[in-house]
Amino acid sequence: MHGTNHHDQLCWFCQTHGVNMQIIVNQFNNYKNIDMKRTLFFLTFCLVFSQGYSGELTSRLDSILDLYHTKNNFNGSVLIAEHGEVLYKNGFGYANIEHEIPNTPENKYRIASISKQFTSMLVLQMVEKGKMSLDSTIRTYIPEYPEPQGDKIAIHHLLSHTSGMPHYGGIPGFFEKYGRQHFTHREFVELFWDLDLIYKPGEEYSYSSFGYYLLGYILERVSGQDYASLLDEQILEPLGMENTGIEDHRRILNKRSYGYNHLLDYYERAQFRDLSTALATGDMYTTPLDMVRWEGALLNNTLLDAELQDLLFEPNLEGYGYGFRMGYEKLNEEDSVYYHQHTGGTNGFTSISTRLPGDEYYILVFCNTRPGEIRSINHNIINLLYEYEVDFSPSVPIAAARILERESLQESLNFIKEKASNENEDDGVEINDIYRIGSDLIHLDRVDEAIEFYKLGVDLFPESARAHVMLGDAYHSAEKKQKAIQCYAQALLLEPEDDRALERLKDIE
Repeated sequence: MHGTNHHDQLCWFCQTHGVNMQIIVNQFNNYKNIDMKRTLFFLTFCLVFSQGYSGELTSRLDSILDLYHTKNNFNGSVLIAEHGEVLYKNGFGYANIEHEIPNTPENKYRIASISKQFTSMLVLQMVEKGKMSLDSTIRTYIPEYPEPQGDKIAIHHLLSHTSGMPHYGGIPGFFEKYGRQHFTHREFVELFWDLDLIYKPGEEYSYSSFGYYLLGYILERVSGQDYASLLDEQILEPLGMENTGIEDHRRILNKRSYGYNHLLDYYERAQFRDLSTALATGDMYTTPLDMVRWEGALLNNTLLDAELQDLLFEPNLEGYGYGFRMGYEKLNEEDSVYYHQHTGGTNGFTSISTRLPGDEYYILVFCNTRPGEIRSINHNIINLLYEYEVDFSPSVPIAAARILERESLQESLNFIKEKASNENEDDGVEINDIYRIGSDLIHLDRVDEAIEFYKLGVDLFPESARAHVMLGDAYHSAEKKQKAIQCYAQALLLEPEDDRALERLKDIE
């Protein structure tokens, strides 16, 4: 080391001891004129501090995530990066339950709507090249698109979910009718392109995957390439994201995590969906480690001019930018932290990606079950990063389901009653807890047991119209028509405009 400067010594030290160089270099530059003795003291201090902090954080993260895995059936992978460098990574549960193959951060997960941020990047790249304009309407790129929608909806509206186009619910029974069907991209666009708008473009926010599907189709028209090839050429290959791509059920993927539905205390393989229905809106797979490359590109403006890239994170209505939602994560009564975030959910998978731009933290929670407690996990990771206490609590529906399956129906009902009587609001029972158990039981054709849970729900939440609708649905499934009608009528007495109760009554008649 003789004859080298202090900065070179620091680089050698960081590499030798595995210390996060970015953090220490920033500090070192403030002290580069100090003598060698002080330099060595500073390096030693950095090593001890960095390893101590990193080890403690890893231990705490492992502890809380193990709780989620054992108590709340979390299955998946978690990764945390800082300044684009991996700070923590681990896998929990199984990528393949049948063969007990573990989840790891190298596994490939379907990320559903997190895909939208890649579509947004591709659109802005086309804007940068002068091939698209944010203010141009759909008919600029698809002249045959129906009026008046095609002349009113601009690219900006599609990116920001302010187009007025409906989500999948705009086609009643969409997934039952079309989820397993294969479409050409043009065929699928024609399926929704003449649906009535739910508001005038630009006036309101309403999340629409149809809107992002349309963006994918426009990208194909403008570029002359299929979406998958464009994605590879413009993003994946330049970033070296070799373990990311467009999902195809026929393709054999090494280290694939399979998707499962979590029902009561069981798992079942998720229902098949043909992802020709998810172009550019939720058809990607990736690994947590590959996503760190994507985050690095965002940090360094690798793929796009900085001014244009900033549009990804410029909040529009409801805080949604282009493929990211902006907001604040509450840490306590006084403090919060600003985020860029998106979630994803599809058959057998739930996911959340969070950027904390103020400190350049990046958090990924990929789960190969649905439902999965991604938001709670994400919240507690943020708490740990900012040295706040975690607020983990065992899942009421999972605990109740375990008692139901291993003991008895009555013991499970008693457990929920006891939880509901707890004065600690954070440890109580919510209507969603009752719904989750009951809906799982109905799915498993155990309707009589579902009725008992929903009756308890009405007892616990007598003023909730939803509780009465849930019980009515259970009675309807059991072909107890009059009791179902009574429940729906009671829901309407509590909420005269309750659309769910009205729709159910029409179905019965």
